[in-house]
Amino acid sequence: MKKYLWVIILSTWMFTACAPQSQPAQQLLPLNGNSYPNSSYPNNSYPNGNNSSSQPSVDLTPAQDAAIAALSIITGLPSDQIIVVSTEAVNWPNGCLGVQRMGVMCTQMVVPGYKIVLQAGGKQYEFHTNKNGSQVVQVDSGAVSTSVEKEVIKQLASNLGLKAADVSVVSDAEVEFPDACLGVAMQDLMCAQVVTPGKIIVLELNGVQYEYHVSNDGKRVQPATLALTWTRNGGIAGFCDSLTVFLSGEVYGNQCKSQPNGTMKTFADLLSKDERGQFNTWVKELGQVNLDASDPKGVSDRMEVKLTFYGNGNSVLKKPDEKNLYLWAQTLYQRLY
Repeated sequence: MKKYLWVIILSTWMFTACAPQSQPAQQLLPLNGNSYPNSSYPNNSYPNGNNSSSQPSVDLTPAQDAAIAALSIITGLPSDQIIVVSTEAVNWPNGCLGVQRMGVMCTQMVVPGYKIVLQAGGKQYEFHTNKNGSQVVQVDSGAVSTSVEKEVIKQLASNLGLKAADVSVVSDAEVEFPDACLGVAMQDLMCAQVVTPGKIIVLELNGVQYEYHVSNDGKRVQPATLALTWTRNGGIAGFCDSLTVFLSGEVYGNQCKSQPNGTMKTFADLLSKDERGQFNTWVKELGQVNLDASDPKGVSDRMEVKLTFYGNGNSVLKKPDEKNLYLWAQTLYQRLY
């Protein structure tokens, strides 16, 4: 009996020793810098033949799995044909994950998450997610950008009295402006010092480039290529006037005696074709011009008059032409009011 008992014990021990050992569950791999997935899966396919987007794979983060699942539904392609190009950790500025849709309100709170770029069928797609992938938003680069671009193109063409069809888009880049003025300093205008997400759109017309700064929702469009500033302060009448002119044709005026303060019109409203032509010639030929026609210091009821012009050329303004530039700015200001 003892002999048979030892045979059973020995057989059990040999079977246990030869059996494969259980492996610890594979952990989710951390993000490697600003890109993912890990190089151990160069084709970004699910391991162990698991190609179902409904079953998250162990080599991808939940956010990446969610983005892949969303794109699989959109394109109708199986998940094993979707490649993760890059993943970047981002703090989205609002509850819409930085993707503004017309007519959609967003909670104004920072949401940690990821910007994920996927590739499928030879095309790349951008998705924004929160950290755990429970929120996934596709960035339709065409729909949002094109809508804003069209409005900016329309504004530029209208300002200059030209055709929108002649305007082309040089660049359209997402940025974070340092203030509520979209990074454009204006005379006599205070700006809230709050980071404001938006875009910088550069347009080109007749060989000249024009820069615009736009808020994320497209509700605020601010010209950014400064052309001229003019100020007049003091004198017996107590002047306190300022003029800011942008290359794209927007004209802003401030007058402390006006109510409400601040007026805006465009070249199309204020200048004749010949006057716009004279301005364009100055822009093309002149470099920066700084003029000061103020009364001498110490004079009673002294009036200060200063003008700065920002041209794209290298020529220096001749002395006889200084009066014409002053007259052009003063006339523009008078027409504005």
